[in-house]
Amino acid sequence: MDFRLSFAAKDLTNSVRRVWLFCMCLILGVCLIMVAGALYQMLDRSLLSDTRALMGGDVEIEANQALDGVVLAWISQQGGMSLTRELNTMLRTSDGEFMLVELLSTDEAYPLYGELILQPSLDLQQATAKQGERWGAALDPVLADRLGAGIGDLVSIGALEVEVRALVLEQPDRRLNADWRGAPVLVSEGMLNASGLVHPASRIEYAYRIRTTQNAEAWKMAFMNAFPDTNWEISTFKDRSERITERLDQIASGVLIVAFSTLFIGGLGIYNSVSVYLSGKRDTIATLKSIGLRNGMIVQIYALQVAMLAVASGLIGIVLGSVLAWSGSIILAQELPLALSPKDLFTAALVALLFGLITAFTFAMPAMGRSLSVEAASLFRDEHGAEAAISRAWLIASVLMTLAMLGLVLWLIPNVLFGLGFLAIVALCLGFFEVVVRAVRRVASNMEGRVWLLRSPAWRFALANLHRPGTPLRVTLLSLGAALTLLVACTVVVVSLLRLVHNTIPEESPALILYDVRNDQLETLGQITERYASLQQLSLSPLVRGRISGINGTPVRDLASTDIDWQEMARDEHKLSYLSGNIDGIRVVEGGLWTDDQLSKLPDGVDFLFAMEDREANQMALQPGDRVRFSLVGQSRTGLLVAIYSQQGIQTRFWFEAIFSGDALDPFINMHVGTVYMSNEEALALQAELARSLPNVVTVRTQDLVDSASGLLNKATQGLAVVSSISLIVSLLVLASVMAAGREKQTYHAVILHCLGARMSYIRAAIRIEYALLGAIVSMFSIGLGLAIAALILQLRLKIFETDLYWLGVLLAFAASALIFGLGARYLFSRLSLQPASLLREAG
Repeated sequence: MDFRLSFAAKDLTNSVRRVWLFCMCLILGVCLIMVAGALYQMLDRSLLSDTRALMGGDVEIEANQALDGVVLAWISQQGGMSLTRELNTMLRTSDGEFMLVELLSTDEAYPLYGELILQPSLDLQQATAKQGERWGAALDPVLADRLGAGIGDLVSIGALEVEVRALVLEQPDRRLNADWRGAPVLVSEGMLNASGLVHPASRIEYAYRIRTTQNAEAWKMAFMNAFPDTNWEISTFKDRSERITERLDQIASGVLIVAFSTLFIGGLGIYNSVSVYLSGKRDTIATLKSIGLRNGMIVQIYALQVAMLAVASGLIGIVLGSVLAWSGSIILAQELPLALSPKDLFTAALVALLFGLITAFTFAMPAMGRSLSVEAASLFRDEHGAEAAISRAWLIASVLMTLAMLGLVLWLIPNVLFGLGFLAIVALCLGFFEVVVRAVRRVASNMEGRVWLLRSPAWRFALANLHRPGTPLRVTLLSLGAALTLLVACTVVVVSLLRLVHNTIPEESPALILYDVRNDQLETLGQITERYASLQQLSLSPLVRGRISGINGTPVRDLASTDIDWQEMARDEHKLSYLSGNIDGIRVVEGGLWTDDQLSKLPDGVDFLFAMEDREANQMALQPGDRVRFSLVGQSRTGLLVAIYSQQGIQTRFWFEAIFSGDALDPFINMHVGTVYMSNEEALALQAELARSLPNVVTVRTQDLVDSASGLLNKATQGLAVVSSISLIVSLLVLASVMAAGREKQTYHAVILHCLGARMSYIRAAIRIEYALLGAIVSMFSIGLGLAIAALILQLRLKIFETDLYWLGVLLAFAASALIFGLGARYLFSRLSLQPASLLREAG
């Protein structure tokens, strides 16, 4: 073993320059896996280490009104309880700064799990209690920094001036979506009651957290059996853990799939690099075989070299990936209390290194099998032409390594369905590539014999190169085509979102968005806004919340389906409104909106006609013609579904799940939402006046939303740019390895043709045509698939239907192909500029 190891190391040291493509492909692939793995480990550890603390208890009951005494008595007999009331409202500083916040009133039992850490170190009751004439509050430090508020400063919440007594350094049950709902502000129950924000129309969420020694699932079932016909949302820490795990698994699976794709693309570069490397070692291999060294020992020597390169490259990739993962953790820590630990990095490093080793051997084995199976006599007789078909033993070993790699993919991807889907897509893509390659070869072969091409030897030579054995068409499509597809899709999606955020939304959106406007405040609101000269429009729509209790005469709770959780559907609350005065335009996708004749002749048992948002309708498998019973403030009303509509995705300000006809909602309306179109300067003044006059009304400036969205989008763009760049670099390396593998033969054949009388200009023209055809084929493939992916994301997921930016993807694909193949042709031309004699000595 000492001889094999020392020979392998010494031989490899003298040939480092020949294996740099192998190393670079592996380094970048391992790097991406390292980043994805480390960040996933961080999130998994931080968010799932104690889901009881994250949820605040073993069981949580959420309701939009306080539970009655009978229910509370039952809960008290079963375990400890803590109540947190949540209310979105506006917070104002003495300097006139405003911020949407999530007001949390807690009791003395809070928190049941975990530890609340305040600065300065105070008890929560001390920080929020009334001292003299003022109540206290504990602020999120990010919120305090944005407002410029410190300990001892006064802020206005509702009708009260509240003293900031502490900053919340650690809150165990802080929701992951708190920044979208507003940063959390902790107050006492007494302060919330005295704020003037609590009234019959207030939208207050009651969260009852229960701590019990019983099994949480058994406790939940016992509670549901004791109170079966309720609309409360009941979840256990296990439910919360499963939801978080599912979301994390989806995110991590998506990132890992990109990393695996990049490493698989790099595997083609590994194959070509090993082929070129072993091609240059034919003299050494022949000599070793001639002096009696057995094939098994020679295989061990070069397998050791592959292992050395894989380990060295993997370690470099791990270091680079650790730096990127650390940078990513810093960005995430700005929004969530997260930190990357050495254990996260170590676990991700082991996984990335293992996958790098298996990938290296999976793609290196076929090349080793072909090169090391050649007889010594053949190697001496034909230094560059000898190549054997892969033997059965090497084929079995290659298949086993491939199966090991596929098994590792399924093991590493958290979501098994994602993993199976990824492998299925890879198989489909390989099949698609094969069909495209065969089609191009057939077309090239047929075109080569056309009469009109006989006058153009350059065209015939270029077409012959496309269908000859060993053409780089397949590898080029797989590597560069995949990278350009990702680049095209990301570019179109990101640029479309950037334009939407920076241009479309500001041009079409109001200056202010209003929530929680009570019926008795409509007149006052109108009088206040009319005093502003820049006011263009004030639009208000009623907002009623209700639940679906029955479909086509069957109670929702009695419906049975393996695909739909009807018990969960029965508890879902829907936002309902009217079509008249509707703030956001809707697009009917099925059925049609009601007419006056329809409204005058309602079917028996139908109180109104209505339209439903497409996602909600699809979740419940509803179709026009279905009869749906709604529970509205304890009363039942039956509606006939006549239309299904789509909303504008991220451009929608108010997401109404259903729109009713006539006056069906009138008895239940006590709250409105609205928009104000005016100048941004006067919007600030109006926001301040509304905070003083109508403190319960929540106002949000569109510009604040745009700034927040821009910040998130910029971070996402940077991440996509890094991933796309790494993928493109790996693809370029693969293409370089393809050219390196075929360079000697191309150069040799070109020189032979030149020696036989072919002009160098003809040879150059043939190469230009060949590379132009390859570039066009790759570009068209990338454009078609990339734009299809972008359209699916933009139109189906984000509901952005503009297509006028798709030309950017077309331009990018052709420009990148022209640049890449242009540089490849230029390099080959530089080789052809040498003297034929020296080229023949070198190549043949």
